[in-house]
Amino acid sequence: MEKLVLENVYKNYGEVEAVKDLSFSVNDKEFLTIVGPSGCGKSSTLRMIAGLEVISSGNIYLDRQKINSIRARDRDIALAFESYALYPHLTAYKNLAFPLQTKKTSKKEIAEQVESTMALLHLEKYQNMKPGALSGGQQQRISLGRALIRQASIYLLDEPLSHLDAQERVDLRVQLQRIQKLNELTFILVTHDQLEALAMSDRILVMHEGRLQQLGTPEDLYDNPANLFVADFIGEPPMNFAHGTLARSTGGWLAVRCEEKVFDLPQRLISGKDLSRHLNEKVVMGVRPEYIHLCQKTRSGAIPGSVYSYEDLGEIGYLMAVCNSEKFLIEVESGYQYKIHEEVFFCFDEMHICLFSEENGERIL
Repeated sequence: MEKLVLENVYKNYGEVEAVKDLSFSVNDKEFLTIVGPSGCGKSSTLRMIAGLEVISSGNIYLDRQKINSIRARDRDIALAFESYALYPHLTAYKNLAFPLQTKKTSKKEIAEQVESTMALLHLEKYQNMKPGALSGGQQQRISLGRALIRQASIYLLDEPLSHLDAQERVDLRVQLQRIQKLNELTFILVTHDQLEALAMSDRILVMHEGRLQQLGTPEDLYDNPANLFVADFIGEPPMNFAHGTLARSTGGWLAVRCEEKVFDLPQRLISGKDLSRHLNEKVVMGVRPEYIHLCQKTRSGAIPGSVYSYEDLGEIGYLMAVCNSEKFLIEVESGYQYKIHEEVFFCFDEMHICLFSEENGERIL
């Protein structure tokens, strides 16, 4: 069942189009994350859903009710801000209790819910302190708790983990997932951190320059990016890219010609696909680091290169190999120290090669 629907939504600030023709839906009990670089329109989208920004055109429906003209305070929506938005004269306890007090909740229930939320977010020892005496991370936990403590149709989280240190982020990320799944809540998270999105979400919506680029599961976006922007934005470390021209090799195979080097496209990969209309076009070949493997020189299709750099990260290592003018980051097993300029040979996992048009960024293979 669809909990929230946006239809052809635009947001203009004067002559600037911050959000352009945005349409998507969020399912009931779903954890959806909106990601994209700064200025892509993700926070404007969240604020329009919350009623804090007036949409320029289009429609927004919550529980099948059109909410375009409904005031923010009358929408059944809970919102956690990146900027905390706490009441400075109230203690942490009273900041959490405030949303329940406005709903005329009994004192006993308020006490139970505040204590439970404080325990969940590890805030018990700060309950009598005011925001000015707390760290940024502690204030952000209170802001998040104030949104989660009330019953709402949908919960909007705007960069709720941005001011936490690394360990706090991991801990709270796990807690947010548990809260959402165990209580069957509908979450929309906005973040610029694509690793955070991949770890937490049922589906991810990628935005760029105000437009929706792709909406799908983390696996969809990682393995089947719709365009060059999504391929580059999703994944850490990022996908390798080689720029060249789609051509035929001397053996008649389709290949990507990158200056002096020709990378043949595996027949299994292109079988049943008509790429002839893209011949002689500028293309970008993409392969993720884990889909490139070191191999023996004698292996068919082995690509020669030399070590540009190597990082040993404990369980795995990342080797940067240079082939002519192209650099490829390769995920390798740790335990061997590769030397700069050492000769290596590598090959691609043939079913995980992506091909994009350099002109418009659209995926063609």
